[in-house]
Amino acid sequence: MPWDEEAARRHVVRTEQQLAALDSLPDHAAAARAREAVEALVDLYGECLARITAQLGEADGQAVRRLADDPLVGHLLLVHDLHPDPVASRIGAVLAELRPALGGGEAELLAVEGAVARLRLTEGGASGGCGCSPDGRPDDMVRDAVLGCAPEIEQVEIETVRAPAPQAVIPVADLFRGPALAVREAG
Repeated sequence: MPWDEEAARRHVVRTEQQLAALDSLPDHAAAARAREAVEALVDLYGECLARITAQLGEADGQAVRRLADDPLVGHLLLVHDLHPDPVASRIGAVLAELRPALGGGEAELLAVEGAVARLRLTEGGASGGCGCSPDGRPDDMVRDAVLGCAPEIEQVEIETVRAPAPQAVIPVADLFRGPALAVREAG
């Protein structure tokens, strides 16, 4: 029976815990062999997945796209560098998803250079902040999101700038002018 999203998440967490536990085994040689066996199996499954996606891509141009939209399968495609969307597109999509959490701020992808993504984070909103909870920093939130959608990115460089102050509709000087003064100056 297929897993639902919660079962898949639990299995991913359990698998990550088991892999991390290999480092604490007292027999380091056995731990290294176990890690090599896992890596060989992942490589084998990756090659199988590459062949499947190649055949699906030939038969139905949207089949791989539909697979990539599944969170678990999409992540597997990312791990094996088989995802149909280029890294810049994936980063752009995740930055668009973050927009509401930035509370009027904006995150913009400037460039992807090898394994480095360069971004600009413009702080916005009425308070000049990002609208995030006081516990979270907007640059950390953006960095985590980028690394999550693009595992091939090893470093995220973020330039943070403040949004320009909004322009007043009525110039401040005009607020202090009396009606008679404005009429005299006009005539």
